[in-house]
Amino acid sequence: MTRYLVRRLLQTIPVLFIISIIQFSLVNAAPGGPLKAYMLDPNVSQEDIKRLEHEYGLDQPLPIQYLVWMSNILRGDFGRSYFTHRPVMEAVMERLPATIWLGLAATIISYSVGIPLGVYAGLHRGGKIDHLIRFFTSILNAVPHWWLGLVIIILLANIKLATGVMLLPIAGVKTLGKEEFDPLDYLWHLALPAFMLGTGGWVTFGRYMRSETLEVLGQDFVRTAYAKGLAERVVVFRHVLRNALIPVVTISAGIFVGLVSGAAIYEQVFSWPGMGRLLLEATLKKDYPISIGVVFIFTILAVLGRLMSDIMYGWVDPRIRYD
Repeated sequence: MTRYLVRRLLQTIPVLFIISIIQFSLVNAAPGGPLKAYMLDPNVSQEDIKRLEHEYGLDQPLPIQYLVWMSNILRGDFGRSYFTHRPVMEAVMERLPATIWLGLAATIISYSVGIPLGVYAGLHRGGKIDHLIRFFTSILNAVPHWWLGLVIIILLANIKLATGVMLLPIAGVKTLGKEEFDPLDYLWHLALPAFMLGTGGWVTFGRYMRSETLEVLGQDFVRTAYAKGLAERVVVFRHVLRNALIPVVTISAGIFVGLVSGAAIYEQVFSWPGMGRLLLEATLKKDYPISIGVVFIFTILAVLGRLMSDIMYGWVDPRIRYD
């Protein structure tokens, strides 16, 4: 296992290198530029523009800019924001915990809702509950979940206006006026955005688990287990569930990475101060260091997620061994 992990980690180096070249080129190829706002300001002279370009290294050829940026990255320096002049890692680390908590909560919801629903639907194929699960998952799979979040925000706001009762917070990470960190208040604010972000995950898991459960139930070893007189609970948990989870593990890492990196729109809808919202704000302002830094962090999380997925294979399927 150790040799495999070392080999996989070494393989990520060229992957990160190639992705860094692509993302650096794409960000710098965007029209406008970080100094466009200064160019439109009549109070800023051309000399000031040239001085800023030299200060930020924007007057250098793009390959030179990349080499300078990569050399700084290797020293742990992601640069400074063009607008706030704060170090990029300082801004990222300030937002990273909120995104990680949101992604983890959404992942837990995806697993805890999707897997039981899929297994139950597979075990009761053709029943009323199976049809209901398939009906609602098909609808939720077709509806944009961020739009559904906006609808729920409007409903909760109307309930608040009509009754004076706020069932769930619709924005932010804490109640206004609270200075000290309150874990219960934080979880209360986390509930709605995490559930909406995790909706796509549990719908996907539910459909996969139903399909895999039906396939495993048709295998000879399951029929043999029932023929030996084993209780249904033992057959389901010890034989069906474990084998049905193997293909699901394949998409688990991708879903977690997608939840974390794709949380930008949910963070914007629910005013959640995470990395996705930071990336959106930096992109709109053409703050290149922040944009590139956040995307690079997402890339590292994606690579580590794929590595964790491979490790989970060995836990789910004992036949898989890494030499």
